[in-house]
Amino acid sequence: MGGYCFITGFLRSGTTLVEKLVHALPGACIGPQPFPFLYYDTKRAFLRTLGIEQERYPLGHLFLEERYRVGDFERFLLQHRLTTEAVAASFVAMRGYSGWKLPALARHARQVREGSFADVYRGLCDALRRILGRRQARLRGAKEVFCEEFIPYFLAQSVAVILVVRDIRDVVTSLRFGSAERYADPALPLLHIVRQWRKSVSYALQFSGSPGFHVLRYEDVLARPRPALEELALRLGCPAPADDAIEHLRDQDGAPWRGNSSFAPLDGVSPDPVGRFARHLPASWSAAIASLCAPEISALALAAPARAGGVEVGEALQRLASEADLVVGAGRSLAEEVDAERRRAQIIAAGKASEPEQQRWCIFPRAYRRLAGL
Repeated sequence: MGGYCFITGFLRSGTTLVEKLVHALPGACIGPQPFPFLYYDTKRAFLRTLGIEQERYPLGHLFLEERYRVGDFERFLLQHRLTTEAVAASFVAMRGYSGWKLPALARHARQVREGSFADVYRGLCDALRRILGRRQARLRGAKEVFCEEFIPYFLAQSVAVILVVRDIRDVVTSLRFGSAERYADPALPLLHIVRQWRKSVSYALQFSGSPGFHVLRYEDVLARPRPALEELALRLGCPAPADDAIEHLRDQDGAPWRGNSSFAPLDGVSPDPVGRFARHLPASWSAAIASLCAPEISALALAAPARAGGVEVGEALQRLASEADLVVGAGRSLAEEVDAERRRAQIIAAGKASEPEQQRWCIFPRAYRRLAGL
């Protein structure tokens, strides 16, 4: 056993639960969002090489991205060097940020040697062992959401990756209802949420079967937590979890973990969050989301999705426009957003598109083929 891992996925997809479960494995030490700005700052550094100085969401959804290709960012990471000063500045900038879950790591930032992103990542994960009281841990890692773009780079650097995916309808329910404002920006347009989630699925489809890459469906973890954790331990090279690891799941500070649900505290691992959208998500929202994400829902075998089709997508969005903010890009109109989604649905349904078109609409040709059922 030994090495490093990285846990990621879209917001409210179950990444925190998976992080706690992996941390519960013997000899493992996983940090809970210990340095989120390091990812954002690195992506912004890449964008600056393209002359892009301002980007609200640097780790964006990549939908219709034409300024660069996905592989360009990996190539940037392979040659990019992080200085000690840059790492320290990233930690200073995180002060007061609610998404920073481990401020105690800041005092160790200047002790990490400069180097590649992977070098700094490993150094910070090593420091986590002292902070979290697991000095002998041989599996080290961290969790951060929105970071799918780092997956190919981490895999190339022999860092195992765990990507967590969850039914988009339950994701939206968790982001918009209950006490959702505690965990996410309520101003996120619905289409932005949908596109970020579809990006996560595209990465899951692209790298499925790659050495060191593991996709976990949140629903499967909740349905059979013990077998899921045992399988994950085997893949990560860890000893089997303790008999009470699931029933007495702990936070990194040793306290019982009650979950971070938008609806109610949970005792350990509970199946209650699965299918919650049926009780809380308005029918118009559910229909539109199912239409927008029909190929992804089908590919993940989450449920029987709505029939895909450009007319359905357009009509569903038009009906939803009076209830939810749909416009994503600055300067874009609702008509442009609807046309783009209609075009995407048609291209996937047709099952034939040029490689640039496949990348434009689905990020990866392999993901496009899977979504098109080819």
